[in-house]
Amino acid sequence: MIQRPRRINGLASKKVHSERNGQEVVSDCRMATGFFSRLCGWMMVPPVSAGEGLLLSPCNDIHMGFMRFAIDAVFLRSLDPDRSDLSRFEVTSVRPGLQPWRLLPVRDGQADSTLELPAGAAQSAGIIVGDVLICSG
Repeated sequence: MIQRPRRINGLASKKVHSERNGQEVVSDCRMATGFFSRLCGWMMVPPVSAGEGLLLSPCNDIHMGFMRFAIDAVFLRSLDPDRSDLSRFEVTSVRPGLQPWRLLPVRDGQADSTLELPAGAAQSAGIIVGDVLICSG
């Protein structure tokens, strides 16, 4: 089995856990905070493994064009007023099972970031609206 590196395409990796239940949501969350890393995201990459995630920030609008696998989208609002510290987020909505190759946008006007997870991961982690997710490491 090929091990994926902790940094892919220069994106830093962090862990994400739920403040409510302490459960780890993502063990390898790549942080896409630049224009091109957010633009490309997971387009045209092979399906990701359980425990992987991609945090797009700022981002409250995604599409599934050129995606090769289904995802869960967890829309987030930073709890840092000036957004200089991307470590604590409140969940504003969860959109499970978004199918690939759908070009219509998926949006949450209350969010300022989006956490993309493999399909089913949000339910497995018990993520609900109002949860606080912590990024660390």
